[in-house]
Amino acid sequence: MAAVIAVALSMAAATGTVPAAAKPMRIVSMNLCTDQLLMLLVERSRILSVSYLAADPRASAMADLAAQMRLNHGLAEEIVPLNPDLVLAGAFTTRPTVFLLRKLGTPVVELPVAASLDDIRSNIRILAKAVGEPARGAALIAAFDGRLPPPRPQRAAPRPLAALYWAGGMTSGTGTLANAVVEAAGFRTLGRALGLSGTGQLPLETLIAAEVDVLILGHERAAPALANELFRHPALRHAFATRAKVRIPDRLWVCGTPLVAEAIAQLSALRADIEQEAAPGATGATRETRATRATAK
Repeated sequence: MAAVIAVALSMAAATGTVPAAAKPMRIVSMNLCTDQLLMLLVERSRILSVSYLAADPRASAMADLAAQMRLNHGLAEEIVPLNPDLVLAGAFTTRPTVFLLRKLGTPVVELPVAASLDDIRSNIRILAKAVGEPARGAALIAAFDGRLPPPRPQRAAPRPLAALYWAGGMTSGTGTLANAVVEAAGFRTLGRALGLSGTGQLPLETLIAAEVDVLILGHERAAPALANELFRHPALRHAFATRAKVRIPDRLWVCGTPLVAEAIAQLSALRADIEQEAAPGATGATRETRATRATAK
């Protein structure tokens, strides 16, 4: 993660290929995901404000940098007085504000939700063009691709099976970034095996019966929350007493940014450990012990 951020910030300090006069110089972002892409692509002096979520270390991988900036809550009364020459928003960002800004003639760029690694690359290109930094966007994509694991060779042995399990017993299937990240790390996913598209409920009985190799847990919601209780269910604890369980920090993959490469790297290392343990002659170290090496603190 630090390597990707360092590369991006060094690019932001370099001279771009687009004339400065053609670049937006008063940019506001109202969405956590556009916040981080913006900070990866342009120098701080061109950013008027980012969303308050960008300064939350639980959700943002760039919280320290965002905390030094003006924060907004996506409200028109916060954005309009800043007189921005470009506003960045997500597909579901506060719609009344987006509507009003467009009515006032303010340029607004909306990025779709990334559901794949290709979507990440596409969104970088869109935003890089909007801020007048196509070369930096291309370099950021190249840095991202350089951190991804190489394609795995075709083998007879099936890939380990992973299950995503969120608060409230939810899971992610095909068409989601979480599923794409786990598959990029070399796992099969239970969501795909069950034919699930998008997010949906995963009954505890189905999860336990599937005999997955690793359980990827979501972070608990702020207490008190009944949605957290399934994480502590005795049947779940028993079923995964000696199987790998891991939590990947939300800040690495809640948004479609190059920082998901770190989530993929952590899961890829865990997958390699599981395969090593399953190989003939492996030691008796438990997957639970190995999994801790792939869990970000």
